[in-house]
Amino acid sequence: MELAYRLARRAVAATAFAAGLLACFAGGYAQEGAGRVPPPQALSLTTKDGVQLRITYYASNAGVQAVPVVMLHDYNETRAVFDPLARALQNPSADEAGPSQVASRAVVTVDLRGHGDSKTGVSPGAGAIELDASRFESGDFQAMVQLDMEAVRAFLLEQNDAGMLNLNSLCLVGSGMGANVAVLFAANDWAMPPLAVRKQGQDVKALVLLSPRWRERGLFLRDAFAFPPVQRNISIMLAYGRQERSVADDCRNMVRILEKYHPPVPADQAQTSQSLFVYATDTNLQGTKLLTSRAFGMGQKIVNFIEARLGRNQYPYLQRKAN
Repeated sequence: MELAYRLARRAVAATAFAAGLLACFAGGYAQEGAGRVPPPQALSLTTKDGVQLRITYYASNAGVQAVPVVMLHDYNETRAVFDPLARALQNPSADEAGPSQVASRAVVTVDLRGHGDSKTGVSPGAGAIELDASRFESGDFQAMVQLDMEAVRAFLLEQNDAGMLNLNSLCLVGSGMGANVAVLFAANDWAMPPLAVRKQGQDVKALVLLSPRWRERGLFLRDAFAFPPVQRNISIMLAYGRQERSVADDCRNMVRILEKYHPPVPADQAQTSQSLFVYATDTNLQGTKLLTSRAFGMGQKIVNFIEARLGRNQYPYLQRKAN
């Protein structure tokens, strides 16, 4: 009953927040100097162990004000599942009668190793090899965090220094397995020691987690959720279907941990102060299916969350090149 009460309070605040943001959309204003957004680009990154990682880059027209959003799919899915949401974030005014008040986001969707178009690697002495996720072991999934995401970070750093986005306001959106990858990468990001010559790490400011699990294919979250920066310094939106007991139990336990550091706020302060959003939907659908189903409006909730926690909180832009 206590958890239900807390979730109900959050739902009231979230509803007020969404209503206020939609009213804000209705006003609309033109961004100075903003032109048309460029078409999405399919690109290839090479990880340190030779995997050809395929991504799609939805570049922003907001320059150094652009919030970067990286989207990570579930097991046996591909980056294509995020295309509608990525386009909506990249070009928020596409479906509006006039210019949107929400800035264009710089979105990267990723085919994690062994999935989609990221099934080719280069092994020294063996040439090209095919990657089959169904044969992956724990270390292969951990390489998604350590190697795939480092290649994505390197790409974002290049875009940051080219003035195309602000890496200091990074958001990760993850579904199922991808949610676990997102949390673990965020923990690594906040564990980076500071450098005297340039900023390093502490870039992940928000996480959108669709049906994360404590244990998902070798990606264990307990240490990450016990890490104070993950608990305290990152705004989090967590969504799951409460009819599937095993997933719901995991997510409710994560919420109990996070609530200690993200207390509820009055409904009239939700737009500016709320940093934890929980959507326990009455369904057995999980992960990306929560996003693709029209029943839950999850895409708009994600758009709203990113605007509230990153679009309205302007983190300083910093060049990353070493002096």
